[in-house]
Amino acid sequence: FVTESLWQAVAPVAGKWPATTADSSGKAGASIAVAPYPQAQQANIDEAAEAEVARLKVLVDACRNLRGEMNISPAQRVPLYALGDSAFIEAHAGALQALAKLSEVRAFGDEAAWQAAAQAAPVAVAGDIRLALHVEIDVAAEKARLGKEIQRLEAELAKAQGKLANQAFVAKAPPAVIEQEKA
Repeated sequence: FVTESLWQAVAPVAGKWPATTADSSGKAGASIAVAPYPQAQQANIDEAAEAEVARLKVLVDACRNLRGEMNISPAQRVPLYALGDSAFIEAHAGALQALAKLSEVRAFGDEAAWQAAAQAAPVAVAGDIRLALHVEIDVAAEKARLGKEIQRLEAELAKAQGKLANQAFVAKAPPAVIEQEKA
């Protein structure tokens, strides 16, 4: 009912239904429940804009994936160093900063300058653009994190090997589960 009230208020302003037409309840226009479903206007679709937004989404996803791999908190804003289409990167720097939660976006046209700035930071490739999040890495904390990850993976490996060594499990489990454990 809220949508119906909104429709009755917005439709005359949007020019969808005449404000002078009223039904028996005195409301303007026809009910949204019987209104035709909106049709796409193919003439208004901008393929170039859609491709540009898709490319921007790939960059944002790559930045977010790098954040996840590096265990960087979403609250921490870090600079992005990008090598590739400088015009595209600079044109969309504001959107990249907002969507990927970056402190700044620097576009490099020269690979040597980009490598010097990015140093040993992990790199993501998004199409023809290379991205690096520049963060100071606490070596001791990173060693501890990697040690925990190694322990976790070793525990998973031992668990899978234990299952595969158990003849009762192998005899009863579906072949797909056995293959998954082998992988």
